[in-house]
Amino acid sequence: MTPTDVQMVNVLLEAFATGRTDDLLAVLSDDVVIVIPPSVSAEPDVYEGHAGARHYIAGFDGLMDDVRFEADEILEEDGRVLVVMQLAGRGVRSGIDLGQPAVAVIEVRDGKIARIEAHPDLESARRAH
Repeated sequence: MTPTDVQMVNVLLEAFATGRTDDLLAVLSDDVVIVIPPSVSAEPDVYEGHAGARHYIAGFDGLMDDVRFEADEILEEDGRVLVVMQLAGRGVRSGIDLGQPAVAVIEVRDGKIARIEAHPDLESARRAH
């Protein structure tokens, strides 16, 4: 694991937070896989490729504004980057600030983010890998 992997993850988080989709896609491999299981979402799914990433991002439209992933801790373990974070935003209709803890297990391959898998907590993320 190199600092470059962590830097890629930081670029991803910043691009998502600022709505720069092109910058976000630039750090994702063409065949990226994003796994959102039922343990972290009412609408679980597997998103594949850049089209899948765009679909995932669009899923927040109309539900949450100011969506961001706020990293509390970034760890390097077993060739992966684990991001302990809060999914934060504001309900479109209610205006209420929302937050949900999660851990993203991120794999970098050939200088691009190749896989993102969400987990409800660090323990389950470590058990799964």
